[in-house]
Amino acid sequence: MLSNACLIAGAVIAVTVLFPFSPTAPRRLGAELVVVAFALGLALRWAAPRLRSVHLHAVLGLSTALIALCVASSTTPSGTLITSVSFLWVATFSAVFHRRRVLLRHLGLIGIGLGVGLLLAGAPSVPQTWFFLMATFSSVTVILNGKIRDLRAEATTDPLTGVLTRRAFRAVAELEMARAARTKQPLTLVLLDLDDFKLVNDERGHDAGDAVLVSLTAAWREGLRAEDALGRFGGDEFLLVLPGADEAQARDLLPRLRDDSICSWSAGLATWRGESFDDWFRAADQELYAVKST
Repeated sequence: MLSNACLIAGAVIAVTVLFPFSPTAPRRLGAELVVVAFALGLALRWAAPRLRSVHLHAVLGLSTALIALCVASSTTPSGTLITSVSFLWVATFSAVFHRRRVLLRHLGLIGIGLGVGLLLAGAPSVPQTWFFLMATFSSVTVILNGKIRDLRAEATTDPLTGVLTRRAFRAVAELEMARAARTKQPLTLVLLDLDDFKLVNDERGHDAGDAVLVSLTAAWREGLRAEDALGRFGGDEFLLVLPGADEAQARDLLPRLRDDSICSWSAGLATWRGESFDDWFRAADQELYAVKST
């Protein structure tokens, strides 16, 4: 997404170079920024598998500095104001992909860049212009960030148990697979299946079955490490991904997940060997089937 944003920004700047706002517009600077924007976009796309979050924050910081340079280089009041709106690109990206405190940090950098740019450009009514623009950027992006956070929680969290949904768990697992490929650390998947859960629903009712799922997942989460992820795969099936744990370490962890629930459970394990997620899951599922068949 950031790569696409850089490429789009480069295309927009190219248009302003070809069709400048005024005869005095800094077209040479614009042309140089077109090259920088396209270079960043292509570099991000090429290096995507090896990028860390710090690299993305660095690109956003660089973008903020370059936009501030453009604001400072503006030659007309209207050009200064129009160019300042470009900060909304950075603010919106951060609002969509970052936590609230990270967004506020980027807004702080934008505030500094905007203030410096307006002062160097000799813009009229600098305090009022800065306040109006920053109030607009901040209010729009903070509201957007809150809405996206709510939607993300709805999409990634199982409403009954509070663990990850099936899709969200797979996304987390694939991120851990990529990290394990880089670090060469072990990674183990655990498939958990409740024994005779249908009897609980049939004999005690679905409310009792829901209570079992809630109590079990709460007990499991207490026994997990901070880096472990727990997701609900189906009705009474759950998945665990254990970064840095080989099969022996994962088996040592399982007894810590036991509790006094009325419903027992079984587990199948598979340590990642570089295969796809689906093949990895099938390996854990096959062991679970063997365990439940004995």
